[in-house]
Amino acid sequence: MDHTTLLRLLLAADPPQAACAFRTVFADGETGETGTLRYLATDRWILDVDHGGRTISTPHGSRYTDPDGNVRTGPSATPSFTSPVALLLPRHRGIDGGLGHDWVLDPSVPITETADGSLRAVFRHTENPAHQAEATIHPTLHCILVMHTPVWTAELLDLRTTLSEPELKEMEKLLNEV
Repeated sequence: MDHTTLLRLLLAADPPQAACAFRTVFADGETGETGTLRYLATDRWILDVDHGGRTISTPHGSRYTDPDGNVRTGPSATPSFTSPVALLLPRHRGIDGGLGHDWVLDPSVPITETADGSLRAVFRHTENPAHQAEATIHPTLHCILVMHTPVWTAELLDLRTTLSEPELKEMEKLLNEV
């Protein structure tokens, strides 16, 4: 697969549904955010951050509930580049060379297939090309399973592409409250 095709597939990724755990680990070994993500197509998601509250986002708005139960509402949430939402939906990662984007696919490093069929791609930092990041990409969903940079590693764990009927019912209920 060439770099242009992979980038196109990454920017178009939008699974019909998905659920996973996630974690971010910093270069010094300290664990950052951990939690769970549930997603339904067309930018509807619920992000539960361990010890950090819940964000529910739809194209119509978002609601954040902090660990103390305080609620804030607002426009649709924009995931940060280390967010698990940005791993699942790489269009939020800022990887196509646009203004303010930190990473671009490095065309000088071939895209390879790993033993489990995932794709491995190398990104370079837009401001400091000596810094590289390595991504493991799901072979059919085209989401980023792991992104390892010099500063942090963010990963989706136990990714499922089918939600149970109770999960779907709970999600629909919560998403309709936003």
